[in-house]
Amino acid sequence: MKKTFLSVTIASLLLATTAFAANESQEQFVPNGSLTASQTFYGNSGKYKTATSKPELIFDYNFTPEWNVNAQWTRSTNLHDYDQNNHYNQNNNTSTPEININYNHGYLGNSKIKWTSNVNYKNFTVMSAKTSNVNYAWATTTFDFAEYMPSSEYAKTTQFAIMPAYAYGWDSQSGHSGHMNSGAIAFLGSWALPANFTFNMQAYLIRDFYNGGQKMNKVNSQGESIKSYSTETYGAFFAYLNYARDIYKFNENTALSFNFIGGMDPYMIGNKKSNGWFPFFAGNQQYQWTEPTVQQGNTKNQYIAFALPTLQVTAKLTEDISATIYAGAKYSNQVWGDTSKDWKLQPQGGLSLTYNF
Repeated sequence: MKKTFLSVTIASLLLATTAFAANESQEQFVPNGSLTASQTFYGNSGKYKTATSKPELIFDYNFTPEWNVNAQWTRSTNLHDYDQNNHYNQNNNTSTPEININYNHGYLGNSKIKWTSNVNYKNFTVMSAKTSNVNYAWATTTFDFAEYMPSSEYAKTTQFAIMPAYAYGWDSQSGHSGHMNSGAIAFLGSWALPANFTFNMQAYLIRDFYNGGQKMNKVNSQGESIKSYSTETYGAFFAYLNYARDIYKFNENTALSFNFIGGMDPYMIGNKKSNGWFPFFAGNQQYQWTEPTVQQGNTKNQYIAFALPTLQVTAKLTEDISATIYAGAKYSNQVWGDTSKDWKLQPQGGLSLTYNF
């Protein structure tokens, strides 16, 4: 059933090229894209050692009006001496390449429902002693009903969508085995509010199937596994309030802006008590790049919350090149699981350069 969903999604993407060929006589499209290089630095979160350097490359290309490819690579390193036996250390020495192929089907039949699909691949490797090397391939298809939703001067619906999804994960580290199948159905909502505010909400219902080294574990008070699970059902709820405003314009090409985002990232419930991280779809959707340092105990419900104000200066250097410098501080819980606690500030800042072509 799950493989059928993935096959149908891929087939729909490939068959869509026929429709594009039939419409070549329509208005001419000029392929376009962008290349962004960024460098972000994260500080420590109080007593928790979370200092990290995160360089990232992002390539985005629209090669037809319907087809888009996005590729990115992140190679982060610790800015502290990581000690795996230290309860307050976070290991962010990782490499993460990812590629996404997206297709915009347009409107579904004669309706106002917008239909989009994508297929994706990601590898996540912990570079310290190669303690993890996991691959994920996934596909989603989204039906957006926003144009049917009422709007007013107080709220305009910009997304009101249903998204079925399927993911397959496998461990490619030598000496390790295991795989994961995951099916999900999600609601995606977004609203434009007065005074430059926006609100985003996502709700996922996820069913995971685990094998081998990817099984979830229940642990005792000494951290020893006493039971493993091959299946688990999750609910994950994300909610963010966003604010963005230019506060000073140096000239027509350079501006200082204030941005804020905060909320639940996510609140999650599961049908079994286990000691483990997110199911793939919940973790992949998380807004924050750095996560809580400590997962404490066996949990059936838990949450992560944060607030992140930032100041940034954006400058248009040429017609094709822009640069951004940004700085902020995130306030979030460093412990989650049985309880969410140890709310700490984490400074962060960086710069980026974007070339549009």
